Amino acid sequence: MIRFGFDLGANHIRLISKEDGLVFDEPCMVALDRKNRVIAIGNEAKDMKGMDESIRVISPLGQKEIDFDALNLLMEQLCYQFNVFRVFQKTELIVSYPTSFTDEQCEDLKQNLLEFGAYRVYMDQEIWMAAIGANLDLFLPVSSCILNIGYSNCDIALFSSGKMQKKSNSSISGKSINYLIGKWVRQEYGLIISEHMKEKINKGIATALMDSYPKQMHVQGMDVHYHQIKVITINSNQLVNLIQSIIQQWANWIEQFVNGCTPVQKEDIISRGIICCGGVMKLPGIAQTLRQRLPYPFYITDDPEQTVSQGIYILLSRME
Repeated sequence: MIRFGFDLGANHIRLISKEDGLVFDEPCMVALDRKNRVIAIGNEAKDMKGMDESIRVISPLGQKEIDFDALNLLMEQLCYQFNVFRVFQKTELIVSYPTSFTDEQCEDLKQNLLEFGAYRVYMDQEIWMAAIGANLDLFLPVSSCILNIGYSNCDIALFSSGKMQKKSNSSISGKSINYLIGKWVRQEYGLIISEHMKEKINKGIATALMDSYPKQMHVQGMDVHYHQIKVITINSNQLVNLIQSIIQQWANWIEQFVNGCTPVQKEDIISRGIICCGGVMKLPGIAQTLRQRLPYPFYITDDPEQTVSQGIYILLSRME
């Protein structure tokens, strides 16, 4: 039996093999020609953005409406590229999907994978995979709480006795940071910057903590008044208040979630803490700030960006 897993994210798509672990981890993008034929995926597709009018570069999960046609083409290409389906051998797939997917969309995606050649397809929300990847014992009678904040998702859930007891999601996610960075640069410097530049600032110098020696970055954009390319220099300390304001919104949301738990569940959270994962958790100072604002311990997984993928790999390893 061949076994693979897909970790579907708005920012990255990952393919995990039972034999080789993580085999693909690149932007969730596909480049199509005018006849909807796949030209490139991942980094190669991203590099083609804006290169040619005849080429459409699509981020299937990075838009307001999920483009399932493009997502299916991207996944089909990955299956072909990594020989997921083989003659005379059966393939089982595990798919982790964002909470924004509806039951109907999940079923459609599952049916497409079965039509591609999958023998069986198991699908579940990424918060489940995150809990498994964080090595939580979800079958304990006590409550385990996990927080997963990625580029387009922000979920918190409570598990015990093998079940998800409670879940909530917030509209504030990693892309919210990018949006506020772009808004701040425009207000402060009269500069319109690209999505790529917002992401570069976010990953490069965004922090929740003031620093005696702040990081600096040159930022290029279009001057709103003179309509000319302009370069400015900003530093990490300038972004602290902005990041702190977003963390405060997360803190309010987490507190509301915990307050909605039973007294026993709340006591478990206070004593056992909240396990944190997702790419946003790599942002310096986020866990420290949450600890200061809420009376619960916060622990970040060893590799927060790969926790969901690690959960898929654990499940693949255990399948018989």
